Amino acid sequence: MNKPNTYKVIFSSIFFLLFVFSILSLLVSQFSNTFSQLFFILTKNDRAYDNAVNIFYLFGIMMSLGYLILASYIQRDIFFQRLVAVGICIVLIFIFVLSLSTEKSLDSAILGLMTGDGLKDLSFLDLVLENLKYIFISGFFYIFFLFLPLILFGFGFRLNVKNQLGKYLAFFCPSINVCLVVLFASGFQAYYDKSNLWLYMDFLMFCVGFILFIKVFLSRKEFFGFYEYANMLFLALGVLVCLFCSNTLSQTENYYNARMAFYMLAFLGWCGEWMYRSFSEDA
Repeated sequence: MNKPNTYKVIFSSIFFLLFVFSILSLLVSQFSNTFSQLFFILTKNDRAYDNAVNIFYLFGIMMSLGYLILASYIQRDIFFQRLVAVGICIVLIFIFVLSLSTEKSLDSAILGLMTGDGLKDLSFLDLVLENLKYIFISGFFYIFFLFLPLILFGFGFRLNVKNQLGKYLAFFCPSINVCLVVLFASGFQAYYDKSNLWLYMDFLMFCVGFILFIKVFLSRKEFFGFYEYANMLFLALGVLVCLFCSNTLSQTENYYNARMAFYMLAFLGWCGEWMYRSFSEDA
């Protein structure tokens, strides 16, 4: 087993801290009458998770700028990677500035998520239109950070690295650790007692991702080291807690703020992966 790099240690440690914070607050809200509103308060706009997301935006900007400075200093031929870093930096600056210039939480503003009793009588089309941006962001992580890499790993598909496109796809492919965090974020939802039957499509997508992950785990043990096994344990514990606390999640309109925090952590983890890789090997 290869010695874990510094990036992997930091990423897994931050995931552990956010995981413990989320699970404990959810359990306290579920089983304590005195602090039953704790998770609701933490997930409200402009509170803990909302602020954590903004911190992740800022940290992503700093990562991108630091990468560009270091890439220019060492003068390696990584033009495309620099271009991706510039794009990420510009997008995150735009989102971060937008979050500071609006009274409404950025997650609510850009996701436009409608929750609660307002969803009960909506048709599928109306539901999609009401939550289009939220569906787009969740779909982005489901497809590019969960389904595609897990299908690639689990079914033994190999990218043609001799081809320029295949080379870049292999280079930017998320690791199992990133997939685990995205899977946990996707599982951070009410598994039952949803206000609209169409919302169970989100749960179905999570189940598909979970099955694909099990396929990878059973067939590609070489992808799993200490941190992968540890994060997999956290995933299993998180799924059980969300299962037992589904009624609390279903009554918490802004639980998607917590989910977005894990999505952003996974995104930063992916950025750290390919940035580290571009300096440690021929890209």
